[in-house]
Amino acid sequence: MIVVGREADRAEIVRHLVHSDGEEANVSVVPIVGMGGLGKTTVAQLVFDDEAVKACFGVRVWVYVSQSFDVKGILEKMLQYMTGESQAGLQLAVLQEKLREKMRAKRFLVVMDDVWEKNARGWEDLAKYSMVGAIGSKVLVTTRSSKVAEVGTMLMPYYLGGLSPDESWDLLVRKALHGEVQQSLDVERTGREILKKCCGVPLAISTIAGLLRSKDPKTDWPLFLDDELSNISEGENHIMSTLRLSFNHLPTKLKHCFSYCKLFKKGDALDVQRLVHLWMAQGHVESEDEGLDCFKTLCWRSFFQEVKAKLECQFTYNKQVKNLN
Repeated sequence: MIVVGREADRAEIVRHLVHSDGEEANVSVVPIVGMGGLGKTTVAQLVFDDEAVKACFGVRVWVYVSQSFDVKGILEKMLQYMTGESQAGLQLAVLQEKLREKMRAKRFLVVMDDVWEKNARGWEDLAKYSMVGAIGSKVLVTTRSSKVAEVGTMLMPYYLGGLSPDESWDLLVRKALHGEVQQSLDVERTGREILKKCCGVPLAISTIAGLLRSKDPKTDWPLFLDDELSNISEGENHIMSTLRLSFNHLPTKLKHCFSYCKLFKKGDALDVQRLVHLWMAQGHVESEDEGLDCFKTLCWRSFFQEVKAKLECQFTYNKQVKNLN
């Protein structure tokens, strides 16, 4: 995973998490707030894997939440992450007790990724059922709305901004030019003009970079800027147009493979081997090797992203590109 320009964000959020001087509540909520595509999940992953965070929190759990704040479902996911075993079918009281046993008197960090609802009752129930850890325990929330975690003991939200023009160019160079900085000033000038349409949003930059990777920067990039991007305005509301442009440029085979994934729910972890075999059964690819190559290409173009799994590497949709199907 290529990450650019997020070191300061990681360090500041880690500081918020590990320094608990003067805190009275057992559990505090730290929201990472920002528009879709900025990389809130990526920053949360950097924080989750930080050595200071690992040393500070005896228990670390990652849960994908999405649009429905279902307390029972969240508890099931938390326990499954910790035990590696499905918790489906258990009563709420059983889940509650099992979670209390895992967390009692321990300082824990729970990452709740992609929370949409401002659900006061849900937060209260979650706290009642599970938040029994030691003082200094934290819940790190990624969300598009600062109102989502206004209930409970919330620390100051961390508002995630876009990448600077230089950081955006660095990311484009790494993903579209194989990390090799072009000597031609015309190429850089064209690249920076293209990046203006991406508004510093890493997902938009990465998808466009995946498209440009196969094009000649001296001859094809100016044509792409003048022809393909000319109808897309600059601004946050046009990020989806930029992402759709990248999708439209996918080869037919990759479009079919990606569109097949609409059968999965947003946020579902995808087992790569199983997905490739499903593609083969549908006739989208002829062999496992071809399917893996297609999957790697879609990952490189940021249509999929790696997610936190306790025992193995898993992937899911990038949340914005799911809407392109």
